[in-house]
Amino acid sequence: MCISSWHLCFQSHVFSKQLNIRRSQHSLINPAITIFLHTGAGGHGVSPLCCQNGSVRYKFTSFWNRNRTFRALETALQSYRATLEAEKQVSSHLLLKGESMNVISSRTDNIKTEDRRIGLTITFQPFINEHVLVDITSNTFPGTPENFFTVILGDDAMFFQQYRNTRKDTDLKLSKWHVSDEYGGNVREVTFRSLCHSPLCPPDTAVTELQHASFSNDKRNLIYETKQQAHDVPFGSYFEIHCRWSLRTTSSSTCQVDVKIGVNMKKWCILQSKIKSGATEEVCRTILFILRSPCWQDGVLIIHICNMKEMA
Repeated sequence: MCISSWHLCFQSHVFSKQLNIRRSQHSLINPAITIFLHTGAGGHGVSPLCCQNGSVRYKFTSFWNRNRTFRALETALQSYRATLEAEKQVSSHLLLKGESMNVISSRTDNIKTEDRRIGLTITFQPFINEHVLVDITSNTFPGTPENFFTVILGDDAMFFQQYRNTRKDTDLKLSKWHVSDEYGGNVREVTFRSLCHSPLCPPDTAVTELQHASFSNDKRNLIYETKQQAHDVPFGSYFEIHCRWSLRTTSSSTCQVDVKIGVNMKKWCILQSKIKSGATEEVCRTILFILRSPCWQDGVLIIHICNMKEMA
């Protein structure tokens, strides 16, 4: 039994019993209609008739059943088409109503857009893990945060080059500062090979240090953050050294510097307490050297790279 696009079609070799035939799931006939085909023509079914266009017709054994079935199918089709038309009209009405509301809403939004932009706050991702940081030192720097950035961190500053050369570190590469959409402010990457002093480590190791610097709007405050990873030391992939410098202007020629550092363990290992103490000691030596190196000379803030024996 099947229902094509044109006709109701079936073929049966046993037509002596009453057949209860329901519509196909893919037909367009109301599922509430059940078609009963009664016996007739001496109990013999009639084969379907095929047309050249592929459509199939069925020649009913009873004209009364044929006409009744045809009227039921025609009524169901008309009802289905009426339902589709009603749904189409409702959808059109809702669409017009929605467009009207959008016009009104857009006018209101245009009035309030400027206010929303003023109050918009941009949130950036944290550059380091603040939960592992501990206070290391609080000191005074003989210059403003802008002076600190210029002589220590600027693209043209020679401090890191001279400092790493004095420590006999090699292969120093400093990228240019560039704006960061993820963290705000500016970021850059520093790579070098650093000498190792621990008996557990190789003679030297490759080091990658990511730096992040962000000024306040009035340039009176500076946040300088670093995260450093040593690649060739034991468990080097297990941890990073995080550091934050907070510089706050206190006068026209000085600023307060608060430094925090911490070891961010990515994985647990049995030597993590020794790793934390050794890494903290190494970074503290660098921090203290940076803070005591600058001085004013002829009205210019300069860096003295000298007496580095205690830093080696």
